[in-house]
Amino acid sequence: MLAGIKKAAEIIRKHRGDLVEIISHMDADGVCAAAIMSRALDRENVEHRVKFVRMLYRDVVEKLDPAPLTIFTDLGSSQLENLRQSYRSARVIICDHHPPQRVDGLEGLVHLNAYEMGMDGLKEISGAGMAFLLARELNRKNSDLSALAVIGAIGDIQNAWGKLSGSNREILNEGMRAKVLDRRIDLQLYGRYTKPLFQSLESFSDPPIEGVTNSSAGCMELIRSLGIPVKGENGWRRLADLSEHERRMLATELISRALSSVPEEFIPYVPNLIVGECYTILGEDENSELRDAGEFATCLNSTARHEQPLIGLEVAKGDRGAYYRAMLNLLHHHRRAIARGMEFIETEGLKVGDGGYLQYFDATGVVKETFVGTLASLSLGSRVADPYKPVVGTVREGGMAKVSARCSKLLFLRGLDLAAAIKEAAEEVGGEGGGHPIASGAQVEEERISEFLHSLEQNILRQL
Repeated sequence: MLAGIKKAAEIIRKHRGDLVEIISHMDADGVCAAAIMSRALDRENVEHRVKFVRMLYRDVVEKLDPAPLTIFTDLGSSQLENLRQSYRSARVIICDHHPPQRVDGLEGLVHLNAYEMGMDGLKEISGAGMAFLLARELNRKNSDLSALAVIGAIGDIQNAWGKLSGSNREILNEGMRAKVLDRRIDLQLYGRYTKPLFQSLESFSDPPIEGVTNSSAGCMELIRSLGIPVKGENGWRRLADLSEHERRMLATELISRALSSVPEEFIPYVPNLIVGECYTILGEDENSELRDAGEFATCLNSTARHEQPLIGLEVAKGDRGAYYRAMLNLLHHHRRAIARGMEFIETEGLKVGDGGYLQYFDATGVVKETFVGTLASLSLGSRVADPYKPVVGTVREGGMAKVSARCSKLLFLRGLDLAAAIKEAAEEVGGEGGGHPIASGAQVEEERISEFLHSLEQNILRQL
C-alpha cells in the first residue's frame, strides 16, 4: 500500500513546474477529496486547477484534455475503460474507493484504489480518505485535512453502521490528535447545532417513526411527554442543548417506537440508526452549518446540485468570507428547489414497477437532473412513498434519460446494493451506471427507460 502512495507523492513533486489538473466527482465526498488535494498542492507550491464531473461517462471523457499530470479523486477506478482512449499514455494518478475495473493499456497510471490496497471502499474509506492518504504522504502537516476526509466519508454514508470503521477510524483518530475533530455518542438527528429539536425529529425518517416522522405536532407532544423543555433562555432548544439524561430518555423512546413499527427483518438495524457516533468540526462556530460533519456534507452537496461545486471547494479549503456567503445563499435556494420538487412528488405520487417493488417518478421539466437524487432520497421519507422500497427518479433531455436511485439505510444494511443493480441494468440497455449501494445513477437512451426500469427492479428483487 505504502509503495503506491510514495510513488504517487514523488510523481507530484516531479511535476512542480507543470500545471496539474484535479478532476473530481461532483458530490460531498468528491468536493472534499478535491479540497484535500488542492490544499496539499498549495502547500507544495504546485500550480493546479480543479474540475468537477458528475461521472466519467464516455461522452464526458471525450471532452477532457490530458494535463502533464491529472489526478482523479473519488472517481476513475470504475471507468478505466472510458479513460483508456484519452489517457492511454498520459501521467495519471487515481485516488478512488469504488470497485475497480480490470483494464490494460494505461501506461502512466498510478492507481491508488481502496480495494487493491486491502480496504473495503464501501465502509472503510471514502474518496476523500484516499486523497488524504496521499496528501499526508506529501507532507505530515496535512494531518489537519483529516476533518475533510471524515466529512467525505459521512457524505457517502460510511457511518451507516453507527460509527466510522477501518481506515476512516484511523483518520478520525488522527484528526482528534490534531484537535480538528471530536466525536460523541448521540442521536442521529440532522441539525444538532442549527435546528430546533422538534424540527430535527420531524425530518427523521430512516427508520420512519410513527407519530414523529413528518409530524410537527407529534414531535412537540413527544418532547413534552418526556418532560423535556422545548425552549430555553436562547429560544428553541436544539439537540446540542439537551442534557445526557434528556438524550437518553429521548433515545429510548425513539428506539421503542421504531422497533414497534418496522418490519421484523429490519429490527436488528434500528438501534444504530437512531443512536451512534456524531462528529464535530472543532474549528467551526457552534451555531454554524459547518460544525457538524453531516451538515457540512449537506452544504457541499447543495453547491454541487446547483452546479457550483467550486464554491463548495473554496469553503472546504477554508473560505469563510465571500464563498461561504455564496454557499449559504445556494443552500437557501437549494431548500426552495427541493420544496418545489417535493410538492410535485406529493401531488403526483410515485409510480410502481411491474414487480410491485420499485417506486419511480419522472421529474422532467420540474427540477434539474442534479436535483433528482436528492428528491429521490427525500421522497423516501414522504407520505407518498414506501420507505422499505427503493425510489428512482429520471429526467429526460436530448434523447437521454438521466437516472438517480436511492434506498433507505435499512435496505442497504439488509444487503441491497443499488450500484450493482443499476450498473447491470444500464449496461443491458446500452447505457452506463454505477455509484454507491445506497445512492447510484445511470444514463440510458430515453426510448429504453421502461426496459431499464424493468431490468433494475428484477435485479433488486434477485438481491433481496
